[in-house]
Amino acid sequence: MLGLNIELKKRVPGLDLARAIAISLVVFSHSLWISEHYHPYIKWFMNFTPTIGVEIFFVISGFLIGKIIYRIIQKDDFSFNDVREFWKRRWFRTLPNYYLVLLINLLLWYLIYGKIPEKIGLYFVYLQNFFSHSPDFSRISWSLSVEQFCYILGPVLLYLLIRFFPKLNRKKLFLWVTCFIIAVVILIRFWFHSTHELASLYEWNENLRKVSVYRLDAIYYGFLAFYLYVNFPINLTVSKLLFTIGMFGIFTLHLFIFYWGISFESNPGFFNIFYLSLNSVAICCLMPFLFTIKIQSLWVLKIITLLSLLSYSIYLLHYTIILHSMKVVFPSDHLTGIPLLVYTLTYWLLILVFSYLLYRFFEKPMTNLRDRK
Repeated sequence: MLGLNIELKKRVPGLDLARAIAISLVVFSHSLWISEHYHPYIKWFMNFTPTIGVEIFFVISGFLIGKIIYRIIQKDDFSFNDVREFWKRRWFRTLPNYYLVLLINLLLWYLIYGKIPEKIGLYFVYLQNFFSHSPDFSRISWSLSVEQFCYILGPVLLYLLIRFFPKLNRKKLFLWVTCFIIAVVILIRFWFHSTHELASLYEWNENLRKVSVYRLDAIYYGFLAFYLYVNFPINLTVSKLLFTIGMFGIFTLHLFIFYWGISFESNPGFFNIFYLSLNSVAICCLMPFLFTIKIQSLWVLKIITLLSLLSYSIYLLHYTIILHSMKVVFPSDHLTGIPLLVYTLTYWLLILVFSYLLYRFFEKPMTNLRDRK
């Protein structure tokens, strides 16, 4: 498709479908920056879809990375070299794209505003939002920072414990470390709630949801889902039940929550401490059934797979590169009706075109180079 050799036999259709939905939700929500004149129901939906989309990515990433970590710590000759090799492969996959887009974004920022963004050096080491919210530059990079430090924290803890306590059961150790990280981060969010007062959901979004130190559990729900999946096999009936529970949980949290009067202003503790964890647990419930999904239509399967493959490039480009540039050249805040629809569709088309080019001519060659090495 479009010059890409997609090896469908090596893909998991359910996971590709989840990635495709997740990136679509993120792009859809960020389209709200185009104009405030969308229909009120569409605006309401746009306000919550980015959280769902990003959390899906966190859980899927944790599930797949957890699988790698779980496997390497079982090796009889497991050593820090295995951890280094994991980091090398992971960073070879993520860093080239990130740094290329970061430099493009930096150039555009300078051309538009005539100055270098504040704290620019921190973006090159993912520290721009470790303890506080990141500046306006490269707004989407907060989640990448969360992922990078999750990739460091768990493997290092596991290595140290195995190094000093070699007789520990490594399968159970994987579970203990996962649960420990999740519990500690929840306690940190509890501390945040008891020491900070936020006035709105926007402040919560900027000062807690997008700050790495409060989100270091995000990937580890995926670790937990993988551990349970591999150690407690379930049949199709149970996986469907879990899927139903997970979907009900997601819809309850995001569609009906305000009908029950659970807003940030009235229940800040719920959002500060429990909301993100409940969201992750609900998404984890979807995982077993995703591995059973079969998509019969070859064209539908290829489209879903292509969106999944492009998802990283789409995430990097869609907001701070493409939409930012469009709004500078063609201001859109005043648009309504048909012009707004045309602008939105044009934006989505440009995302697909430029993300395809980035994937085809840079991301994929870099991944191939990693695999050859």
